[in-house]
Amino acid sequence: MPHPASTSRASTASTTSGRLLVDWSTYPPIGHVIEGLQIAGAYAATNLGLAVSLALPYRSPLELAECCDFLDAVYPVAFDPTDKGYPADPYANVPRDFEWTFRCYRRDNPAERAQFPHLARLSDAAAAHFTAPGDAPGLPFRSEQHLRLRLPAQARQDADRILAPRLGSGPVLAVLPSGGGQRANYPSTGSWLLMLRELRTAWPNATIILLGKTAGAHGRRSSAIPQQEAAELIAAVDAVDGYDLPLLVQLALIERSALLLSPHSGFSFAALAIGTPWLALSGGAWFEYFHNGVPFHSLLPDTTRFPSFGGAHRTEDDDGTGTREASMTRQRIEETISELLEAATDLIEARRDYEECLAAYFPRLLSALGGDRSALASWDRVHERFIGA
Repeated sequence: MPHPASTSRASTASTTSGRLLVDWSTYPPIGHVIEGLQIAGAYAATNLGLAVSLALPYRSPLELAECCDFLDAVYPVAFDPTDKGYPADPYANVPRDFEWTFRCYRRDNPAERAQFPHLARLSDAAAAHFTAPGDAPGLPFRSEQHLRLRLPAQARQDADRILAPRLGSGPVLAVLPSGGGQRANYPSTGSWLLMLRELRTAWPNATIILLGKTAGAHGRRSSAIPQQEAAELIAAVDAVDGYDLPLLVQLALIERSALLLSPHSGFSFAALAIGTPWLALSGGAWFEYFHNGVPFHSLLPDTTRFPSFGGAHRTEDDDGTGTREASMTRQRIEETISELLEAATDLIEARRDYEECLAAYFPRLLSALGGDRSALASWDRVHERFIGA
């Protein structure tokens, strides 16, 4: 996972004049946007006086950029790798005359180019449009600069209005039951009912919020769990219905929460960017690699029994609901409940700080990867501080 060349975490900011464009116009989902915002924010924090702009795909959640006061400008780029056609000039509305550009490395990945052939054309278009090289040579960059989004007052007011009549004496627990992948990537409705009922039993006075969006809501990628299944979960534990609310209102609800419980999802990266602890139901194709200075816990599967990471590992779910990722089956969920409740307690009661969470996580992740250090990666290579390169 390449990153900008960095200075020490302890280094002081330098005074740098000029303009930088972080070209993060490769993919539109939330998690990729958060990554681009983190890089832009790190450059801005390291180089006082530098005007930092960000280029994003036109279908991405551009409102996230509005929560970042370190940005000089945001430029929508007419590109989506899933579009059948290709625009004549995707950068037509982006200035050319930046002193530095830093371009997303993923568009040059051979495997991703094979999956999305237009990525190569986007890379060529960037090279033709900008005179500055795409790796911001000579521009200092401080690693592990944590991103914090500043949500607008209206989103917070809307969240308060939604929560006010439902608040109990217990914690607020936000739950995102799926990301935007295929339904088989996530637990069945029955498995989620098990987890939610255990949370309700452990915290009977908690306010539980269920989050997500259905197909077509706000013109973006939908959650794998449709509204009908979400409604069943909401009714079973008397949860607050957070489905299909605007993105920033959902984030404002998470901001009021003691934790977010979810499978691996880029949306959860945004939760970390507003400072809410993440309890990740880990498994599937990706392990958790983005942490951002906030306490977290990954419920890692026993990968010798529930294969995970690096691709699909489908099997028949033992609850009779069909084919599912091995790490999301009912048997795996049942075996995870005790750790889930213990980890939730730790996060709610703030028993571990961020550094302690990192130190606990990476040795467990390395074990889940079969001891293969080459398979291990993290944003800003933070794992190297705990287990080496």
